[in-house]
Amino acid sequence: MRILSWFLRLVAFLLFFGLALNNLDSVTLHLLFGAEWRTPMIVLLLVVFALGAVLGVLALLPSWLRHRRRGSAAQRATQTDVAAAKPAADSALPPSLPIDRPIDGV
Repeated sequence: MRILSWFLRLVAFLLFFGLALNNLDSVTLHLLFGAEWRTPMIVLLLVVFALGAVLGVLALLPSWLRHRRRGSAAQRATQTDVAAAKPAADSALPPSLPIDRPIDGV
């Protein structure tokens, strides 16, 4: 399985490397106010991909934080319920069964 994983990684790397070699032509991106940016096409593709990934993470961030906050609140509520259900050590009843090991070396 490990060899198959490395083989698939090698194939993906070679495909992306071939894509990069085939997209070395210079392109011009016309920005606002007459500004232009000339760069190889693969650089532009990588920049657009990175911007899309960052915008996707930023779009999911509020939902992720909301779920995280709800999860921690539920965990705190569970911990307080468990703590309230445990009897206090002072009110513990003595054991009803005989102790079969010596206490305090006696």
